[in-house]
Amino acid sequence: MNILFYYRNKNAGYSIGAVFDTIVTELKKVHQVKCSYLPSPYADIQSIFKNGWFARKEERNDYINHITGDVHYLLWFLKGRRTIVTVHDIMYYHYLKGLKKKLWKLLYIVPLKKAAYVTFISEFAYRQVKAVIELDPKRVRVIPNPVDNSFKYSPKEFNLQKPIILHIGTLARKNLLRTIEALKGINCHLRIIGELDAKALEALKRNKIEYSNSFHLSHEDIIREYRNADIINFPSLFEGFGMPIIEGQATGRIVITSHISPMKEVAGKGAVIVDPYSVEDIRNAYLAVIQNKDLRENMLHEGLKNVENYRADKITGQYANLYKELYENID
Repeated sequence: MNILFYYRNKNAGYSIGAVFDTIVTELKKVHQVKCSYLPSPYADIQSIFKNGWFARKEERNDYINHITGDVHYLLWFLKGRRTIVTVHDIMYYHYLKGLKKKLWKLLYIVPLKKAAYVTFISEFAYRQVKAVIELDPKRVRVIPNPVDNSFKYSPKEFNLQKPIILHIGTLARKNLLRTIEALKGINCHLRIIGELDAKALEALKRNKIEYSNSFHLSHEDIIREYRNADIINFPSLFEGFGMPIIEGQATGRIVITSHISPMKEVAGKGAVIVDPYSVEDIRNAYLAVIQNKDLRENMLHEGLKNVENYRADKITGQYANLYKELYENID
């Protein structure tokens, strides 16, 4: 089979690209794969048309198209019957109002109806779209993100005296401020990945939190951060999936995450689940993990079991089956 992957411009963010690089690496072992990066990282009308015409010129009659996410509007330019699109989330839509909201729906949600198949990285992402438009269930698949093969089990003795708590991401939804409050008085080191704003810096000082901070890390640097950590902190307020959950589990670290979809489903039984809006609940989770060896061992065991559901070869196999299905049904 021949598959052409459309990626958004790398300057628009590389998280989606990283996910599909894992899949592409596996597919290349047995299939002909081409990757095409869009020329513009922007989302104004001129850039949308620029990217759309570029995608149309790249299209090949002997290839299946796969839009890897975010740039759903490419469906207006491509042959829908030969195109699969992956939806990560449509959270931005819910923040918009008036004409902007209508236009975003026309560009990013309505074109999903044109696709031969729409894949969602979680049931949560699928429910988001179903609440806005109706899709034929026969053309919908839920295929989760894979964990990169470079995230491997790395044994580490838990630091009881001063555990390292790794917090990835500093956007408001990553819940760093409640994390800082919850850690007040707990002897630990908070390792924060992402640029800190004035509010976070003030909260760290006020709550007397020992911390360190880095950003713009390479993939290899991120892997080292997971290996150095004792606890992976991910009490996010909303996500389309939640990669740090399975990356932490794959590394063999204790994960704390939110009792919110899709994070609780992604985590399975392999994480300590908290109410992300409750500082007390988050704090109690830290204390339970630090004080309870049996809990740590159980979370480690269940996490390693759970991550097997997200191995690259397994997820790639689900996509390969879908490509085969599309090939067999193209007019």
